[in-house]
Amino acid sequence: MKKYLLIWIVLLAGILHGQEIDSNRFENIVKSLKLDKTAIKGEFCMEKKMPNAEDSYIAVIPVLQGKEEEDFFVVRNYIVITDENGSIKNKYFDPVEITSDAVMVRSITIDTGLYNIAGGIRAFGIKVNVKNGSQPNPYSSETISLYYPQGDTLKKVLNTFELNTYSAEWDTRCTGESDDDQSVIMMDKTKTNSFTDLKIKTVSVNRKTKEVNGDCKEDETSKTFYHILKFKNGKYQ
Repeated sequence: MKKYLLIWIVLLAGILHGQEIDSNRFENIVKSLKLDKTAIKGEFCMEKKMPNAEDSYIAVIPVLQGKEEEDFFVVRNYIVITDENGSIKNKYFDPVEITSDAVMVRSITIDTGLYNIAGGIRAFGIKVNVKNGSQPNPYSSETISLYYPQGDTLKKVLNTFELNTYSAEWDTRCTGESDDDQSVIMMDKTKTNSFTDLKIKTVSVNRKTKEVNGDCKEDETSKTFYHILKFKNGKYQ
């Protein structure tokens, strides 16, 4: 009995290691969703208090799809809103599969920014950060999806929008080129179908480096541009 208890404790510690999720709420969520703990990608579980609702916590539980292999796995996120005890108020099993392979998942985070997308509706975001391990060809990306509570589930209104990307090709010493795009979402003054338009500001930076007389010289150009996402057919596009 002690042996199995120790195994269970080690398993639970692995699942909760590095998490901000409350252990009691986690246990109640897993029980309510009838999840197998061995199928949970524990290091990416996350929880955050909803700033605009009392006794409400957003939790993300990534569930493995198929067998996890070395440096490869696929998950889908259960996204739930619970009370302080972990009783589920809203639940949503996101259909999007997140794959970690040569480009690896680094983090899954909850964004409770001021996404006031309609009268009385404040959305929240789930961000996924990925990165490869290449030195000569580094690459990273961060996407965001937006949701809001609707009935006992969630409504997804923005699907894996790419916020930030970085890619480069260089000789690992000096000579090379990189592109770095960083975007922010702002609430515009205009609306479409009663939902606030999303104004996207993107700063795009291109850097070129080369060796000149033994020194590594950098040439940088930057430009800023905007575009609008409008709410059509139930989502922003």
